[in-house]
Amino acid sequence: MHRLILDTNVFISSVLGRSYPYFVVHDLILHGKVKPYLSHEIIEEYEKVIGYEKFKTIRNFIPDANIILRGIKKQAVNAEPLIRVDLLKDKSDNKFLDLAITASVDFLITGNHKHFPFERIENTEIISPEKYWNTYWK
Repeated sequence: MHRLILDTNVFISSVLGRSYPYFVVHDLILHGKVKPYLSHEIIEEYEKVIGYEKFKTIRNFIPDANIILRGIKKQAVNAEPLIRVDLLKDKSDNKFLDLAITASVDFLITGNHKHFPFERIENTEIISPEKYWNTYWK
């Protein structure tokens, strides 16, 4: 079973429409086919972004996002990073690398490769939701 971390943009995209992030979250994570990993910092970021003003105008976004987040939490392994890295231009994204290294997950799934400009960190492949779905699940 693959162990993975979702970047916030993938989590949010899974709520907004039926695309590759939706498939990864709904078809894989919520059905227990893969094992998500979360840290306190990542959960806080998800919750903060759910509350952004721009999402308040989208019908049912907040309740749907909270339902999906509860489902992810139910499936997830909670772990706290044992190390801190300082590798990314957007410093707030380092928390995803911290957890990936600590938990030695298989994949960090992100829709923003500009923020993660490399393909791998230690044992973790950094991959788009589309590539993950088409490479490992199609």
